[in-house]
Amino acid sequence: MRKKLLLLTIASLFVSFSCTPLKVKDRTHGLRVTQGIDEAHRAVVKAYDSGAKERAPYLYSKARAYKEVSYILASEMDDVGANVFSIRSINYASMSITSAFLGGEKPTQLNQLNTEKLAGKEDILSMINVDELRKDIMFLRANKGLKCAPVQTGKAEAFYDALVYELNKDEPNPSIVLRFYNEANTESKVAKNKVLIAKKNKLKCYVGEQVVKKAPQKRKVMATGLAVQKSKPESSKRPELHKEPLKIVARIHFDFDKYNIKKEYKPILNEVVKTLKQNPYVELVIEGYTDNIGPKKYNDKLALKRARSVKNYLVKHGIPAEKIKIVGIGKDRYIATNRTSVGRLTNRRVEFILIKKAEKP
Repeated sequence: MRKKLLLLTIASLFVSFSCTPLKVKDRTHGLRVTQGIDEAHRAVVKAYDSGAKERAPYLYSKARAYKEVSYILASEMDDVGANVFSIRSINYASMSITSAFLGGEKPTQLNQLNTEKLAGKEDILSMINVDELRKDIMFLRANKGLKCAPVQTGKAEAFYDALVYELNKDEPNPSIVLRFYNEANTESKVAKNKVLIAKKNKLKCYVGEQVVKKAPQKRKVMATGLAVQKSKPESSKRPELHKEPLKIVARIHFDFDKYNIKKEYKPILNEVVKTLKQNPYVELVIEGYTDNIGPKKYNDKLALKRARSVKNYLVKHGIPAEKIKIVGIGKDRYIATNRTSVGRLTNRRVEFILIKKAEKP
């Protein structure tokens, strides 16, 4: 079955790219995906530097795991999936910075499995137990998994989301399904064990910290009769929020002389919507581009139409228009050659730049 899926995948790629030579396709694939993954990596580093690893371990762990998922999907030539999870990684890195700065972590929404899509996938489903995995994750959410095993809980949820994403495809990759499942299952079992031990032994993470009243300290009196007060240790400082804006780049592409949004890119736009809704300290700049065919004046207008069509989609899905700025760049800043059809497709794009502004505690 794996060979059949591989052949179907290769065939669909050749159809999508009009039988463009593989060498050119690989090069543009890297251009479309690598930058998003690089931005995810930078966002995770910013979160680490802001103290999120210690102060927001659940969100920080999800950000790291989503970045790993993005790498995996990119290696499988799934451009859309790689972009979706790189944006999600950046989103969770951003939220972890906010939590590290303001305090407090809450469980986030999980991907929903489309049960109708499971028909005909019995071979893949026989290798895994999705129902049991979801029950374990829900157990962690209901039994203080975020406090007693935040790292493992975050990783389990991230890889569960990746598993659901792959299973919702018409033709999921069995090896990728198994990889995501094993990662999620292992982390959830470790987390569940930690929670059960904490519950049984009434550990601090499960029962909370008991308040113990301390007797007032007596002052030492020297022979001279002067009171000497013990010096207080310096209080630990809160981590400072990064003052540098968190810039995130993602892209969608357009057919020649068109500005309508292609169905295949809507998952990326939906992820941008989710990011803007979950992070109140983010604003968006949308930049429209074209290839080198046609006069500059026409292409400038076309580029702006592409940016506007994306803005309209986001506004329609609940994003305030005032949080979005659009720019038509047109025939400029090419990221691929214009000598091939694939290169021109790569240049016909809209880019998103999400700017994280400073929060106030």
